[in-house]
Amino acid sequence: MSIIYIKDNKELLHIGFQDIKKYHGNLALMAVAVGFRSLQAAFQELFGSGAPDRKEISIVSGHGGPGFRDAFEFVTRAVTRGAYQVNVDYPAAQYDPHRAQSYAYVISTTDGKSVEVSLNDGFLPMEFYDFLKKGREKTMTEQDTERFTKIKQELSDRALLLPQVELLTVRRIS
Repeated sequence: MSIIYIKDNKELLHIGFQDIKKYHGNLALMAVAVGFRSLQAAFQELFGSGAPDRKEISIVSGHGGPGFRDAFEFVTRAVTRGAYQVNVDYPAAQYDPHRAQSYAYVISTTDGKSVEVSLNDGFLPMEFYDFLKKGREKTMTEQDTERFTKIKQELSDRALLLPQVELLTVRRIS
C-alpha cells in the first residue's frame, strides 16, 4: 500500500490509507480513498519526491463531504489550521446531476504554487449520485443502504488500485 510522507514540524510522518480510515470510519470510504490519492498526486506535482511540511499546505475542496474533509485534515491538519475551504460551486468536475458539488481540489503552498486535482468523469456511477440524493432526502431503504455501502467499498478499493492517470487529472495552476 502506498504512503504519503509529510512533515509535522521536523518529524517525518508516514501516512497510509488505513490510518485515515481508522480516523474517519466507514461512512465515506470512496471519498477517503480519492482524497488520499488526490493528496498523493498533488504532492508529487508540487514537491516531487520531497515531503512538504503540513503548515505549507492549504486546500480548497469542491466537495463538502466528511470523507474528503477527514482525508485532507488527517494528512495536512488544514481544517484545524484554518487553511481549508469548501467551494461546492468550483467549476471543474461538476458531475452530480442533482446538486452543485465539485470533485476537484486545489492544493496550494505558502510559496504560491498550486495544483488542481480532479476526479475523472465516469469514475462514479450514476447510481452513486442517486443514493446520495436519497440520503439527503432521507428516503433510503435498508436495501438501498446495504447496496450503497457495498458501492462505496468497491469504489474505495478501485480508487486505491487504479493508476493515477485513470483516476485523476492533475493540472498545475501556478
